[in-house]
Amino acid sequence: MTDINNNKLSEAEEKDNVNANMTGVTAATAEAEIKESTAAAELGKFKSVDALLKAYSNLEAEFTRRSIRLKELEEGNKAQSVPDTGAPSPESKIDRKELLKAALSDEEIKSAVVENYLKGVAENKSIPLILGGVSTPAPKSAPKSVREAGRLAEQFLKN
Repeated sequence: MTDINNNKLSEAEEKDNVNANMTGVTAATAEAEIKESTAAAELGKFKSVDALLKAYSNLEAEFTRRSIRLKELEEGNKAQSVPDTGAPSPESKIDRKELLKAALSDEEIKSAVVENYLKGVAENKSIPLILGGVSTPAPKSAPKSVREAGRLAEQFLKN
């Protein structure tokens, strides 16, 4: 009878071991599924790590292409910009000559330029020495002799 009891015990132990192993397997499977669902949630719109890696590689290649293109454009922009030395370039001298020729051939432009010039000259004609108030007249000097009168007349006619 002890053999039967031992057999029953060993069968019960085996069932417990199998159940324990199945529980362990089931727990491991559940943990794996949780990790996969968490990883899938972290990957966002990507379904797998391989898809994410492929997208990253494509993005990196595109970024490199755009960086190279930007560098080329910046170098081209630097080559086109001419430093301002203050001296007109030969091209601008040609343009000025053509502009002057065109302006001189048009009477309306020519008269407007001359009028503008004359206005500028007329504005700077004199500087007022006394602002406001009354100026004092110079004292009258009457000639005392005929010689002195002749000398004053001569000075008046020269100026």
